[in-house]
Formats: sequence, structure tokens, C-alpha cells
Amino acid sequence: MTATLRRAEIRDIDAICTLLHTHMNPDFSVERWKRLFAAPWCADNADIGIVAEDAGRIVGFHGHICSYRSIGTRRERFLNFTSWYILKEYRGQGLGRAMLEMATADPANTCTVISLSPKRVDFFKTMGLDVLDTERLLWRKDGRSFENLELIHDPDTMVTRANPDEVKVLKDHIGLAVTPVLVSTRCTQCLLLLSVTTKGNDVTYYDVLYRSNPGLFTERVGDIAQALLPEGDCVLAADRRFVENDGPGAEVETIASPRFYKSARVKPRNVDLAYSEIALLGLKLD
Repeated sequence: MTATLRRAEIRDIDAICTLLHTHMNPDFSVERWKRLFAAPWCADNADIGIVAEDAGRIVGFHGHICSYRSIGTRRERFLNFTSWYILKEYRGQGLGRAMLEMATADPANTCTVISLSPKRVDFFKTMGLDVLDTERLLWRKDGRSFENLELIHDPDTMVTRANPDEVKVLKDHIGLAVTPVLVSTRCTQCLLLLSVTTKGNDVTYYDVLYRSNPGLFTERVGDIAQALLPEGDCVLAADRRFVENDGPGAEVETIASPRFYKSARVKPRNVDLAYSEIALLGLKLD
């Protein structure tokens, strides 16, 4: 049995989702898998992934979630890799390596891997991808006092207070599995996109997927945790690169499987977790 690779097309979506539901994760319905392809933010030259095909049958898939992001004054193209699966009888033929080489070939793209099986970490290190982060920082509610800080949760109010780039990010994620919060001071603001989930240790994590203003977030993250977190066993969590210092007062937690990226132009501090499979599929962030 020999398969060939090609770019996935819209006409392949039903077959891809059936493959993923039947063989990769049957707990996700076909309709849930289709959310990967429903994002409105990359209609221009979209890239949905790569398929392995044998005699017209799709036997493997390497998914891409495409987005265009504003980094300073530049418009950058991102690909978040997702849902990599090859039928067992087609493994061992080099298809996985060829898929990843094909996916990362264009130097104009910034490629990210957010959720990765620990079994594949060593493989990714051989493929020219760099480790993006291995640790996250945690802040808890400790009763400290603060001032000049307001959290805005109402989307309509956020739109009137945020800047144009923040408004675009906010609107792109409406209806997805994220919790937006606008952190406002007298001088500036910072849009946060959070993934709020309870993890295996029964701690509720307010995971930061995106922050628009690294300086404000870094300076006020402890106060943000006080204002944001409810009473109980919960934490505000952010990948280490999301703050511009060592995160004084934060607990350090190892990420179960490192995040990876490949980019010729975008620095790690500007690689966040928005526009990804986490938001589209409603996944817990590892």
C-alpha cells in the first residue's frame, strides 16, 4: 500500500472528519471535527492541511489552522498544526516526516505546535522546529490590594474601549471556547483571551491564550489574578514567554509536552495560542 501527499481541499473535509472521528478520537463527533474548518479568519489563500491519499481514499491528515496576524506594522501568516493522523497500515513509510517537511517548507509562514504527544517531542526536534516554551507561570488569589485596574467582561463595552487590532481578535473569537476580558487602566488596556478549564488536579486554570499588551500584562499580572480569579482552587496561568521578566511571585509549572514553532520573522514573545485548535475544538490546554 502506497500513499501520495497533496494539499487538502474543501471537498476533502467530510472524508477527513470521518477519518479523525473513526480512528483518531471517536469521542469527538464528525460535526465537532468540522469546527477545525469553520474558522472565518483565513479566507484569503487558506491552507487547511495535507492529506495522504491511496487510490482516492484519504488515509492520513496533517491539519493546519491558517490565520493572518498583525505583528507590529507587519501582517504575518501563521499555521497552527493540528490533528496529525495516519492509518496504522500506512505508518513506517516516511509519510509523517514528508507531511511535516511539506507543511514547514514556506519560510513566510510561522508554524506552531501547541498540543503535542510526548512521544513525538524528539521527532519534532529533528525536523527543524524550535522549542517555544517548556514552562508556564501560575498566579493565585492571595488577597493583595490593588488600584487603577478594571476588568471588562461585556463584549459591547470591550469593542468601544479596545483598539482596532484588539477588536479584530475579539470578533474573530466570538462564539468560540474562549473567555475574553479587557484589562483597563487609566492610561491603556490589554485584551486577554482565556481558556477556563478544570484540569486533572481539580484546579481551575484560567489559561492565557492571548494578551495584546505584553508590557501591561507583565506589570500587572499579579493584580489581574486578584481581580479575575474567584475564591477557591484556581490559578491564572501563562506560558513563561508571555511575561517580560521572571514572573516574581509566580509558581513555575512544567508544560507536559513542550510547545514548538518555526519562524524566520516572528519572535517567541509574539507567538501566542489564539487562532488555534484550542479555541476551535474547545480543548484543554496541556
